[in-house]
Amino acid sequence: MPKPSRDVNASQNVLIMDELRYDRQVLRNAHDTDFLKLTDEQKKIYEEIMDAVLEKKGGVFFVYGFGGTGKTFLWRLLSAAIRSRGEIVLNVASSGIASLLLQGGRTAHSRFGIPINPDEFSLCNLTPGTDAADLVKEASLIIWDEAPMMSRHCFESLDRSLADIMRSAEKKPFAGKIVVFGGDFRQILPVIHSASRAEIVLESLNSSYLWKHCKVLKLTKNMRLLSTDMIPEELRELELFSQWILDVGDGLAGEPNDGDALITIPDEFLIKDSDDPIASISKEIYGDATTLQQNKDPKFFQERAILCPTNEDVNQINQHMLDELEGT
Repeated sequence: MPKPSRDVNASQNVLIMDELRYDRQVLRNAHDTDFLKLTDEQKKIYEEIMDAVLEKKGGVFFVYGFGGTGKTFLWRLLSAAIRSRGEIVLNVASSGIASLLLQGGRTAHSRFGIPINPDEFSLCNLTPGTDAADLVKEASLIIWDEAPMMSRHCFESLDRSLADIMRSAEKKPFAGKIVVFGGDFRQILPVIHSASRAEIVLESLNSSYLWKHCKVLKLTKNMRLLSTDMIPEELRELELFSQWILDVGDGLAGEPNDGDALITIPDEFLIKDSDDPIASISKEIYGDATTLQQNKDPKFFQERAILCPTNEDVNQINQHMLDELEGT
């Protein structure tokens, strides 16, 4: 085998090269197309964050919106705008599943080397001068999706590590880096084993010293309700369901209450006439056994899922579904 040339890419950072490898023209075209789809709310947030990036003002933002308000769409547009200029955007998320929705997405733990059990003294595994640290140093924007589900110590660890990497004399959050958090506090908060409600709240992002530096930007319009593919009846059903979910999250369902409430699930969301719950759920989602066996369209299965609260339920439903299919 020929020996590799020592002067080719010998001193270049592979991580930075990967982030700069995007096709700028393709990104520019995608950006120009998607920009026309922005709502007034999204456009205002987009312009404020882009202004901070272009003017290198620094700043910490929290884009607060429930599911369906277009946060992921906004991340994609911001990433395309900055990458098409030849700059670096780091897309991270608090879970592996969420990171798959972001172009070039990674989990925050993976990208920043956050310790498994961080505390108020923790630092990320980002040694100044290493490729990973230099990549973070070169980033023009950090987008962190599903932030509320992580402990405040994760964000504080990155804050301390960036101060070390950037050698910044100014006491700015994240050493002056522009960081955009996204998520919904109605959803999953940090999971802490055997913790009380108060302990979980104190572990959340809005209990961190960084929260006072966060500018909260809100998205309130459900983008799914703007779809032109649905008939009016379907849109009305979706609107009622979305509002009910919001009322549960905001503590308005089951009022008056003092924090604990009995919530009545509307009849249209329930399957009542059944002796076998698993079989009924399967039939409701996928049709009867004959339909299931004859259907070969991948999109049919991509558009359907049964969510389960426990692994035991998962195993029971998986076994039932496998028994419905022909063959081994």
